[in-house]
Amino acid sequence: MFKRAIIFISFTFVLTWGFWWLLALLTHHDITSFESALSILLLFMGGIGPTIGAYVAILATDKKDLKEFHSKVLKIEVNYKYFLFAFLVPVLLGVLGISMAFIIDREFFINNPIGPLYFFIPSIASAIIFGGIEELGWRGVLQPELFKVCKNIFLINLIIGVVWALWHLPLFYIQGSNHFGNSFLAYTLTAIGFSSFLTWLYDKTKSVLLCVLFHASINATMAVGLSVPMNETLPNIAQGALILFLGTVLLLKRRVHYINFNKKMTLK
Repeated sequence: MFKRAIIFISFTFVLTWGFWWLLALLTHHDITSFESALSILLLFMGGIGPTIGAYVAILATDKKDLKEFHSKVLKIEVNYKYFLFAFLVPVLLGVLGISMAFIIDREFFINNPIGPLYFFIPSIASAIIFGGIEELGWRGVLQPELFKVCKNIFLINLIIGVVWALWHLPLFYIQGSNHFGNSFLAYTLTAIGFSSFLTWLYDKTKSVLLCVLFHASINATMAVGLSVPMNETLPNIAQGALILFLGTVLLLKRRVHYINFNKKMTLK
């Protein structure tokens, strides 16, 4: 069934990169501005690539799996602590990140003031549409498909993290975007780090919904300034390294769980 993962990745990149590289070309030649209605449309169409790709991949392989897929997307029967995890951990990681940034640069908050914190809640709603729903593809399709052929949770996370980062690559060439002109390597480090938490969360709960909320919380945290902006390269690298370290610790605990489980099964 690795065929499903290949279809998902291929379709997702063709759709997203088609729209986003087009927008990069248009902004480069000053044909449109980043704030224009056309740009917003192209960004949105590219952004839903993983969501559409998830459905295309399932329908192209075995459409009977749609029911199970939807049950994971809508799964809410989990301990409330995982909902708290999804909402609050990105905020805590952001606070740790900007604290490190302040240690590195004492003028950090002068150049990067924190916005109104009450904006976080409404930002969650928009962040679900512009970001969160990606997880229908990354966690709803790619992670479980990779797990069928590889039981190494670290390798699975590395693959998803790198693919996720590469998927965003055109944004670094779209003039006016937050990504434009910034370090892609620093972004990749952070992407793999955040992916570690998402990989753990899905593996623990099998709830795509929680991953959507976690992703939305990441974006909302950035929206209110509780995260290091990408144009602060050194603090951004420090934040990414911290997130990756903490995420790896989580995955290590999950890895130990699987090792102990397999030992018990062998003894039986």
